Amino acid sequence: MKISRFVGASSRDVLRQVREALGPDALIVANRSVPDGVEVLATLEEPPAAAAAPARAVAAIGAPAVPAAEHAAAGLEAAIGALRGTLESRLDGLLWGGAAGPGREPLRAGLFRTLLDIGFSARLARAMLERLPASLDARAAQAWARNELVTHLPVLASEDELLAEGGVYALVGPTGVGKTTTLAKLAARCVAREGREQVAMLTTDNFRIGALEQLQIYGRLMGIPARSVRDLAELRSALAELGARKIVLVDTTGISQRDRKVAAQAALLCGAGRPVRRLLVINAASQGDTLDEVAHAYRHGAGEDVAGCIITKLDEAVRLGPALDTAIRHRLPIHYVSVGQKVPEDLAVARADELVDRAFAAQARTRALYAPSEADMATLWRASGPAAADQAAQRRRHWLAAALSPGDCGRAGAALADALAWFENDPACVQARAAWRRHSGAADAPCPPATPLAAVRSAFAASCDRYLLALHGEAALGGVRSRGASLQAGLMLSDRGAVLGAAECGLHWPADVAAAAGMPSRAGARGAAAVARAAALATGLSGVPLVHLLDATDGPPWHALPAGTAWLARSAGGLRVLHDDCPVTLNAVGKMLGYVPAGRLPAANGVLAPPPGQAGAAGEAEIWASGTEVAVPRRGGAPVALRLICARVAEPGRAAPRQLFGLTSLSASEADAATLARWVAWQERARRAFRAMAQAWQALPQEAGAADPAVRVMLAAQLGAACWQLAHAPAALAMEAPLRGALVQGRRLTAGKLPAAVLRLFAMLEMAA
Repeated sequence: MKISRFVGASSRDVLRQVREALGPDALIVANRSVPDGVEVLATLEEPPAAAAAPARAVAAIGAPAVPAAEHAAAGLEAAIGALRGTLESRLDGLLWGGAAGPGREPLRAGLFRTLLDIGFSARLARAMLERLPASLDARAAQAWARNELVTHLPVLASEDELLAEGGVYALVGPTGVGKTTTLAKLAARCVAREGREQVAMLTTDNFRIGALEQLQIYGRLMGIPARSVRDLAELRSALAELGARKIVLVDTTGISQRDRKVAAQAALLCGAGRPVRRLLVINAASQGDTLDEVAHAYRHGAGEDVAGCIITKLDEAVRLGPALDTAIRHRLPIHYVSVGQKVPEDLAVARADELVDRAFAAQARTRALYAPSEADMATLWRASGPAAADQAAQRRRHWLAAALSPGDCGRAGAALADALAWFENDPACVQARAAWRRHSGAADAPCPPATPLAAVRSAFAASCDRYLLALHGEAALGGVRSRGASLQAGLMLSDRGAVLGAAECGLHWPADVAAAAGMPSRAGARGAAAVARAAALATGLSGVPLVHLLDATDGPPWHALPAGTAWLARSAGGLRVLHDDCPVTLNAVGKMLGYVPAGRLPAANGVLAPPPGQAGAAGEAEIWASGTEVAVPRRGGAPVALRLICARVAEPGRAAPRQLFGLTSLSASEADAATLARWVAWQERARRAFRAMAQAWQALPQEAGAADPAVRVMLAAQLGAACWQLAHAPAALAMEAPLRGALVQGRRLTAGKLPAAVLRLFAMLEMAA
């Protein structure tokens, strides 16, 4: 078999060359894009050599050398192409320095170029850059952009709810986007879920030859009716006859977005006598401007707005950004995505994280031809010189340095600027200061986020890789006015271990005090409060992938939390479960499993950490993870199948590792055992953050929140979260000197004094502003 190489300006051109050289029976071996256009490797399959001449047999002996040489040449060419791309990227980077020497692409310019390269519009890219947090490197900025897109990309919330509700769904869109094939795929999913007696198909396409026949073939294969309707009267009659069927899918005529018939088609569907929800089918391989025009035309054609969209031909699209950009800007929830022609395999429910990751992966594989390169951006956007320092900021830094470090303000000025830069950008500290400003009546305070959840949502994109964690807990409060009460809150954590603030805080009193004053009772309220808090977080953080970290005292989450809620519950080792159909305790299961390394638990190296080598200095702990499937017995019902996570934490100075257990609703595809084991270890440590909230409660002045206890609770929770972050984040070590300076001279910075020091620092920052 001889393999020949053909190169042409387009696919049509190169296929013409193949037909002319090898004939219509040529076999395409491989194809790819090259700088000159399209490259195709083709061959002509030879018949069996039953009676080959001796001369041909001799010639055939050397035949394999030809393909091998050509494959070697192709591999060498690919390596040269990769080297060329690397050199071009390096040379592009040199252009940023200009005459002054080599430089680096500015962060915002690089992120802007990346978003354009993926296919997102300049309008969306500019809007994202306006919200880009400061102090991010290139990798963190790309992770922030990815999380922002995941958060804002609208997708179908639940396919089960969509199919359970039923109704009439019409697929609309321009010609050639794959409406009929997508309708057949969707019908097959509905038949698999609801049964063939509950599904029917209609078509209003009377222009395309064979449209009805194609749909009827699909209908016969699935055992469901497929009919054609010509006008409004026939549509109403058909829907009336099919009224007993739960789901009716309507295929429509493909109409150009510039055709006035778009409005007539929308009016036809709106007058069907039954509510018809329109799903716009868009081609992922289309240009962004075309998709924007399609969305405008079909959304504002006539009648009710479209309910969402289905993205087709993902397998043909080089860039997925235009389709995602259209869905984001036009607020079109993506219900399904189609990745091929197979019915019904190539139709899947849309997931925001998978679509965004696919868009970024496509950008990394190939270099865009119609988007500016780094060299183009360097030519148009030269790096500007450093701006002059703000005189007001200089005066502010000198005043603070003199106040916090008397006698040493010269050397302390630069260090203080770096420390305050971290302090003013850390999400937990920002939330605490915003709460203090809001309730202390700072005159020149900027407008803070409307709610703590808005601040958490804003911090999610820059601080989290994939999930936002909500640790539920409580702390007993002391003092004469709050004796016996408890502060309950949700501590918001990133999946990197950083505290982002507190949310959904509440104060609960003993049963006798609560009964007399008509306030929430502490007795038996923790589990119910956790459920209510989880519901409030799900509402306030809709679209953010949230995992609830619960404790055994919160009650069984598989009973209380709604189905579909992601949770991880700490469990006692003595809990009895079923493992391999045998009753056993978690301790026994943990001894039977094998463990793998899961990373390290960083030491608390914040402002309260002793110097390295001093007594009491902590080191990093090693985490080992394992997981298996268990079932929890349920009285009066079948056992609940759950996933067990076992974590062993080996701390320096301890003879034996600590054994921790967690039960979770997350599958292995959503989070592996190593990740969940780290979360269990973080949960065990971060539970002490609620003690910091109780200490912050005592540090607040009595007049704070005297009229409204909820004010004092929120201040205490946010201040405690900030103190926990200051005590544990390694980057917070630079804040030790400013916080010691905020205390009375000679006083040692301890966990009990830290809230008061933070409050004094807030006040000094306001005076220096």
